[in-house]
Amino acid sequence: MAVTRRMLLGSMARIGGAGAVYETLAVLDFLRPPPALAAALKLPGDSGKGKSVAILGAGVGGLCAAYELDRAGYDCTILEASRRIGGRSLTLRRGDSFRELGHEAQVCAFEDGLYLNAGPGRIPHHHVRVIDYCRRFGVKLQPYIFASRANLMHSGRIGNGRTDQVRRSLYDLQGHVAELLDKCTNKPGLDLPLTPEDIKKLHDMLVQFGDLTEIDGNPPTAVYQNKSGWAGYEVPPGSATQPGRPLSPLKLEEILRSDVWDNWIFRDRDYSWQTSLLEPVGGMDQFVKSFARQPLAREAGTIEGLVHFGAKVTGIEVGNDKVTVAYEEGGRRVLAADYCVSTIPMPIFRELPTNLPEPVRQAARDLPITVAGKVGWQADRFWETNNQIYGGISWTTDTIDQIWYPSYDYLSRKGVLTGAYIRGAAAVTFNKKSFEERLHIAREQGERLHEGYAKEVEHGLAIGWDNMEFERMGWANENDKGFQRPAEILSAPQGRLHIAGDQVTFWSGWQEGAVISAWDAVKAIDRHANSAGRRG
Repeated sequence: MAVTRRMLLGSMARIGGAGAVYETLAVLDFLRPPPALAAALKLPGDSGKGKSVAILGAGVGGLCAAYELDRAGYDCTILEASRRIGGRSLTLRRGDSFRELGHEAQVCAFEDGLYLNAGPGRIPHHHVRVIDYCRRFGVKLQPYIFASRANLMHSGRIGNGRTDQVRRSLYDLQGHVAELLDKCTNKPGLDLPLTPEDIKKLHDMLVQFGDLTEIDGNPPTAVYQNKSGWAGYEVPPGSATQPGRPLSPLKLEEILRSDVWDNWIFRDRDYSWQTSLLEPVGGMDQFVKSFARQPLAREAGTIEGLVHFGAKVTGIEVGNDKVTVAYEEGGRRVLAADYCVSTIPMPIFRELPTNLPEPVRQAARDLPITVAGKVGWQADRFWETNNQIYGGISWTTDTIDQIWYPSYDYLSRKGVLTGAYIRGAAAVTFNKKSFEERLHIAREQGERLHEGYAKEVEHGLAIGWDNMEFERMGWANENDKGFQRPAEILSAPQGRLHIAGDQVTFWSGWQEGAVISAWDAVKAIDRHANSAGRRG
C-alpha cells in the first residue's frame, strides 16, 4: 500500500497542530493566566436567611452547591439515591463493593493501601476552582504522570501487530517529517517569504527539531537516522567502550499505516492533558470527602450530615414560589423548598416526571451522552522492573484502548493498573458483557502490550458506567455538534429549578465542570432570592 499525500499531510498537520492551537488560543486570549480565583465564590453570609434549597445528588456538584449555599445562610437538604457520596467520583478499595444493573455485586479484593479511581483520575493544572478548594480544604496533591516516553503502544493494523515504546514512533515520525520539510526548503525557486538567512535558520531548527544528520554534498542535505537515540536504543549506552547503538528508524509508511499518530503520540498536546496534571494523595475521593467533612456555618454538623441516603427522586414540580420534589426513602415522601439544584445525570433526569416546558424536556432527551467503562487490576509492579515505566499510559488499537500505570509509590511491591478505559460505541458493546468476559478480554489484550501480563494481574474489577443504576453515563459529549444547544437550555434557570453538574458545561466528565455549574446555580439562586426580597 503506497503512502498517499493525504496520509502524509494528515500526520504533518497533527505535528504542526500544537503550534496552530497555541496561536489560536493566544489570539482568542485564552492563554491569559486565570484571575486569582477570587474569585472564589463569596456571597454575603446572611443572603439566604429564611430560604431553603433542595439539592438532588451528593456528587461533586451537589456537595459544592450545598457548601456554598450553607455559608450564605441557606437551609439545604441533599437527596442522594445511592448509599454513598461522590456520584461518578468513585474510588474503590479493599472491601468496597458495587453492583451494576443486571449483574452480581463486585467486591474489591486489593491489598490494603491500594485503590482504583473508577471515575475521574486526574486534575489538570488549569482547573483552578478544584485546585483552590483542595488548597483551602487541605487536600494534598501529587503529580499525575500522563505521558512517559517509555510507555508502550500496540497497533494491530500493521502486519501481525507491533508493539513499541512511544518514543520510537513519536521521534521517528518527527524526524521523517523534519527531513521532508528540510528538503522542501532546499528546492531552488521555492516560493517562500523568507530571506536566505531565514531559510538557514529554518534548516537549523529542523535539524534540531527532527534530530537530523547533516550529509555533505552540493547542496548539503540532512537526513533522519535517529543518531542521537531519541527514539531509543538497540544497545543502550554503557561503559567507556559502549557508546550505545540507536535503533534503526521505523519507515515512515509503517508509522502512518499503524495509525499511532491518529490518537496517541500527540495526546499530551491536548489542553486537557498538558502537564502538569495532578491527583489527590490517597485517591480521587479525597476531594469529595473534603467537601463532605466541612462544618456547617451555623449549627453543629457537617455538609455530609445534610445528605439523605437512599432517597430516590421520583418527580419534580416547579411552582411560582417553591419546588416540590417527590422521592422514596423507606416510603413515598415529598420535600418542598424555595429552590432546587438538580445534578441528577441526564439519562435519569430525562425520564423523571416533571412539569418543565417541552423545550426543556426535549433538550434533556437531545443532550448527547458518552458511555464509558474501566477495568482495574492489582499486580506486582512488573511494568517498572521489566519496562522502566513509572506512570503514564500505554495505548493499543484493541478494545481496551489504554492501560494506566500508577504515578505514586514507585518501587513498592504492588500497584493498581487501570487495565482498560473505553468510551463511546466500543464501551456500549464492552459493557454489555459479563464482568468475567470483560476481564478476560482485558487480560488477553494486555498481553499484547506486556508479555506475561495475563499471569501477572489479579483481583480484577470491571465497571460500566451506563450499567450503574444512579449514574447511567460516562459524561455528556461536549464535542458532539449537537451538545451546545440543549446544554444552554438545560443550564438556564427553569424558574426556581437549576439543572447542574458537569453535564451542562464544556468540562463534561471533569470535576471542574461540576464546580462551575454549581457556582452558576448558587449565584443564580442568590440573585433571585435577593431581588425577590427587595421587591417584597
